[in-house]
Amino acid sequence: MDKQLLSPVRHGLIMAVIALISGALWAGFLATQHASLHAGFESQQLTIKQEVHMAHSYGESDVMHASDSHHNHSGSLAEDAMQRLLRGHIHFMGLGVLVTALLLVTALTTLNKYWKKVLGWSFGLGVLTYPPAWILMGFRTVALGAEGAEASVMWLFGPSVALLLLSMGMLLAVLMVEWLGWQNRGFLARYFFSHP
Repeated sequence: MDKQLLSPVRHGLIMAVIALISGALWAGFLATQHASLHAGFESQQLTIKQEVHMAHSYGESDVMHASDSHHNHSGSLAEDAMQRLLRGHIHFMGLGVLVTALLLVTALTTLNKYWKKVLGWSFGLGVLTYPPAWILMGFRTVALGAEGAEASVMWLFGPSVALLLLSMGMLLAVLMVEWLGWQNRGFLARYFFSHP
């Protein structure tokens, strides 16, 4: 493949490879630290239950109300926390591969270099910010509850999902325009597509 062809999206490819490396390193960390992480979450969960029990004994409704928000999916917040940490690895690897493929497709389109660079940044930043949101949520799950932890990372989830969806939407639009042969027409030809 021509080196110049990859030049506009190289930064995005670098970020995708960083995501793949991060996913592999995170998998290694989880494999070696699984027992201690799980024990730590269970200890944290037990401490919270004891605090809630003491609050019930003293009639502290605020703490009791906080405990009611600790809903979970598996029956154990510690298990939920571990699952979310694992999803960080899965998303690093899966999105790393997906973004690499989509950026190679981007490089092969007739989209002009400026917009290819934009897609390189949006795909790359999306792949580097979405998986860490799962990891951060995992570490907060026991303390905040499943729903509370999810809400606490929406500031990271929202933009990362938006970047990935907008990037994929734009690439789909580019492919549709090329399929229909509209890339040589007026506005599209002038501002979005390059020509030999």
